[in-house]
Amino acid sequence: MAQVVNPQPATPHNEALYEAGKKLLIDSVDVGREFCKTMITTCFSAIPIYLSLLQLGLPKSYQTDLRTGIIFVIPAMFYLIGAVLAVIGYMPSVGSFSLDLPEEIEAQRAAIIARRRVYGHWSLAALTAGVLAGTAIVVSAFTLPAPAGGR
Repeated sequence: MAQVVNPQPATPHNEALYEAGKKLLIDSVDVGREFCKTMITTCFSAIPIYLSLLQLGLPKSYQTDLRTGIIFVIPAMFYLIGAVLAVIGYMPSVGSFSLDLPEEIEAQRAAIIARRRVYGHWSLAALTAGVLAGTAIVVSAFTLPAPAGGR
């Protein structure tokens, strides 16, 4: 049996720390979800931006072959993969737990945070790979010789 010895009222500092901890605990699930939501928009927006820059960089009369066409599509595929990973991370988790058992709540919360972290990181990695590949391709497109009539 626990015995309370000399209880003291909570100080304003302790109350503020308790509120900050409570906010961190509650918001930790939403942070990952908001990140995934931002990544969805960013990855989907990157596709038309990349294609527009590529079109701007290529000469008007440029004819692509199958190999070059596949290379041109690689960054867009990275962006699409990043968006799909972010969508999976954004989706609600499937599971059940009892509100009477704090251990189950904490386990579910930890699982949600870990899942969103993994999908968020992979989504960011795909976006980064797309940006790097897209930058290299667009820069090389700008270095192609212009036809006699200009770009």
